[in-house]
Amino acid sequence: MPAPDTAQTAFHLVCAAAGLVLLGMAANEWRCVRADEYRRVALAAGILLLSRLAVLALPRVGFAVVPCQEWILEGLGLATFTWAYLHKALARPRHATLLLGGSVALVAGVAGACLILGSWRAETAPGPWSDTAWPATLFLLHGVALGLWLRRRPIFSWLLGMAFLVSALGLVAGLLGVPGLVAYGYLASLPLFVVETYRAILADLRSFGDELRTVAEGTLQQTQDMAFLLEVGQAVTASLDLPVVLERVSEAVARAVNADWAYILLLANRDPEELYVAAHYGWWGRRMAHESRPRRQALVRLPEFPLLRHAILRRRQVLANQPEEYEQFSRLHEALAHPQAGPALVQPIYVQEKPLGALVLGKVGQQGTFGEADARLCQALVNQVATSIDNARLYQSVDEQARHLAELLRVRDQEATQRQAILESIADGVVVASEAEEVVLANAAAERILGMPREKLIGQAIRRLYAALLRSARSKGSDAPVFKWGDREVMGSMAPVRMPDGTLLGYVAVFRDVTREQQAERAKSSFIATVSHELRTPLTSIKGYAELMAAGAVGAISPQQARFLEIVGHNTERMVSLINNLIAVSEMERGTITVQARPVDIKGVVEDAVRSRQPQAGEKQLSLVSSVPPGLAPARGDPQHIRQILDNLLDNALRYTPCQGRVTVWAAEASLESDSAEPQAYVVVSVRDTGVGIAPEDQEKIFERFYRAENALSVEAGGTGMGLAIARSLVEAHGGRIWVESEVGVGSTFSFTIPAARP
Repeated sequence: MPAPDTAQTAFHLVCAAAGLVLLGMAANEWRCVRADEYRRVALAAGILLLSRLAVLALPRVGFAVVPCQEWILEGLGLATFTWAYLHKALARPRHATLLLGGSVALVAGVAGACLILGSWRAETAPGPWSDTAWPATLFLLHGVALGLWLRRRPIFSWLLGMAFLVSALGLVAGLLGVPGLVAYGYLASLPLFVVETYRAILADLRSFGDELRTVAEGTLQQTQDMAFLLEVGQAVTASLDLPVVLERVSEAVARAVNADWAYILLLANRDPEELYVAAHYGWWGRRMAHESRPRRQALVRLPEFPLLRHAILRRRQVLANQPEEYEQFSRLHEALAHPQAGPALVQPIYVQEKPLGALVLGKVGQQGTFGEADARLCQALVNQVATSIDNARLYQSVDEQARHLAELLRVRDQEATQRQAILESIADGVVVASEAEEVVLANAAAERILGMPREKLIGQAIRRLYAALLRSARSKGSDAPVFKWGDREVMGSMAPVRMPDGTLLGYVAVFRDVTREQQAERAKSSFIATVSHELRTPLTSIKGYAELMAAGAVGAISPQQARFLEIVGHNTERMVSLINNLIAVSEMERGTITVQARPVDIKGVVEDAVRSRQPQAGEKQLSLVSSVPPGLAPARGDPQHIRQILDNLLDNALRYTPCQGRVTVWAAEASLESDSAEPQAYVVVSVRDTGVGIAPEDQEKIFERFYRAENALSVEAGGTGMGLAIARSLVEAHGGRIWVESEVGVGSTFSFTIPAARP
C-alpha cells in the first residue's frame, strides 16, 4: 500500500490528528472521573499519535523507513483499539491483557518474518509472501474485534461496531484488488472512534447530570419536609416528659385549628373500654395539664360517648357540628369545669395500627363549626401527636430502665468491691485468666508468691504457669501438684470457669507457697527412712537369735520357752513388716521405689507368707490356706516387694475377718492386654476373705493413703490405713495392677498382677 510522499505525509498527519483528539478527550475525562476505560483509550490514542509522529520524523533525521511499516502501524493500532474499547467483552481483566499481548506478538511475528524472508533495506520490496501474510493478519484481528463486539452487543454502541466494520471493509476491498481502499477504510474508522469516545463522554455527563438532578430534587424535597415537620412539630416535640408533651400538644393543636378547648384522652391499661383525660386546654387560654392526683383524674367510659367510641374503633375522624352530636360531651365539660359544649372534632390517635386514645377539639357555643380544612390539618398533625406521645412513653420506659440499671450497676460495683476486698484478703495466690489465657486479675498474695508485680502479671499469657501445673500433675499424679518457681516450691491448681451452658469464660489458678511444708515433709521422710533402717537391723538380729534358740542351738529348751520364743518371733515378724511399710511410705513420697526384678517363685512366696501369718490367724480362730498349682510359671519382680504386697493384703484380710472366718490365697496364670494392647502373660495372685466387705462407694477410695472404710470392725481392727496404698504403689512399680471385688456382709477378694518371667 505505498503512496506518494505528499499523500503519505498527509495520511500520517490525519492519523496523528485523530490520535491527538482522542488523547485529549480521553485523558481529560480520565482525570475527572478516574474511569479505567478512558485510561485505556488515552493509552491507545497516545500510541497512535506517537507512532505516526515517529514515522514522519525519523526519515528526516537519517533513519531508514522500515519495510511494511504501514501494515505494522495499522496492526498495532487495531490491537490497541480493540483492547481499549472492547475490554468489557472479556470476562476478566487478565483475558484482555492476554488478548493485547497476543495481538502485538502476532504483528511482531509477521513483521519479523517479512524482514527475514525479504530484505532489510527499506527500498527493497519485502516480497510476495508479505502481501498475503499482512492482509490475513489484519483480517484475523478485525474478526476478533467484530466477534467481541457482537458477543456483548447490548453494552456497546453501533458506532463502535461500525468503526471496526469500516476498517474491515477497506481491508476486504484491498484483497479484492483495490489496495488504496485499505488506507481509506483505516482513515474512515478513526473519526468513528473519535465520535464514539465523544458520545460516551456525553452519555456519562448526562448520567451525572441526571444523578445530580435526582439528588438535588430529593434534597429539596427532604428540606421542605424537614421544614414542615420542624414547624408543625416544634411545639409537641420540645420535651420528652409526657405531661409536658401532652400539655403542649393540646395547646398547639387547639390554636392550629382555632379551637376553644382540647382534650387528650388516653386508653387506660386496666380496661380497653375506659379512657382518662391526660391533658386539656381551655378556651380562655390557660393550660390545665392532667395531674396524677385522683381528684383531678377524669375517667371516660366509651359506651357513654358513641362518637368517641366510633372514632377510636373505626380509626376514623368524626366532625360533630350538630347539637345532638356534640352535646354528649357536656358531662365531660361539667367534670372539668367548662361552661358549655359546642361543635367538636374527634381525631383518633394511633401509631403503627395501635390505638393510643383520641384528641377531641371543640368550640364554645355557636361561634363556628369545623370544616374540611380543619379536619385535614388535624389529620396531618395527628401523626406528630401520636409520635410525640409514643416517644414520651418510650422515654419514660427508658428512663425507668436506666434508673433500674444504674441501681444494678451501683449494687454490682459494691459487690465487686467486696469481692476484691475478699480476694485481696485471701492468703493463697489467685490468678484469673481470660478465655484467651491472658491474665486479667491477680491478688497481692499471687504477687508475693510468684515474685512478680501485678502490673507485669496483667496481660501476660498464663501458659507458663499452666505448663508447670500440667507437667507436675503428670509426673506426680496429684490434684494439687507442687512445682518449682524460682527458689520457692509452690502448690497450684487450675480449673476452667464455664457458664451453665458450657461456654468457657476463662481460668482460675490458685497458688500456695509450700516451701516450708515441703522442707518439713522431706525432713520427716528422711527421718522415717533413717529410723526404719536403724530399727530393722536390730530386729533382724533379734529374729535370727530367737530362731536359733528355738532350734536348740544353745541347748534344750522347755515347751514354755519354745512358746515364748514363738511369740517373740511372731511379733518380730510383725515389727519387720511394719518397718518395711514405713520404708515403702518414705520411698512413695520421694518417688524412689526401685524394683530389682528377677524370676520369682510365687508358690514359695505365697506359702512363706501364709506360714508366717498362721499365728495371727490362730489368735482369731481363722482358717488361713493357700492354693497354688505346682507348675505355676515364675513371675518377674522383686521378691521382697512381692512378699510385702502379700503381707499387707493378708494383714488387711485377717484384721477385717471375724472369728471362725476363712482367708484363702491362690495364684494362677493369665494372658491380659498391656498398655500396647498386645496380650502379655501375667501371674495373678488373689486373697479372699469372708470378712465384713466393702461398700461400692468405698471401693474406689480404699487404695488411698490413710483411708479406712466405715464398718463395725474399723475401730477394733486398728491399723494405719497405709497397707493397701503401699500394696498399690508396689504393684504399679512392677507394671501390674491391683483391684478389689467385694460385697458387704459376704467378703472381699483383692487381686493383683505381676508380669510373668519370660522363658
